[in-house]
Amino acid sequence: MTRHRLIILILAATLVGGYSRADEEEPGGGIAWFGTWEGARKEAKRSGKPILLLSGAPQCAGVPGMW
Repeated sequence: MTRHRLIILILAATLVGGYSRADEEEPGGGIAWFGTWEGARKEAKRSGKPILLLSGAPQCAGVPGMW
């Protein structure tokens, strides 16, 4: 019985810790999506950050992680 209580306590502490960290994130710190290459390029140049280009097509629907 003590082992089960310990596991529950560890899980509860992990969940509570995860929620408290989510509140500390900076606003606008997530992924910025751009609809055009020019818009993304201008923002990358302005911020000094790299571009992650993700491309896909309707025929890629069966590829995991694409759609």
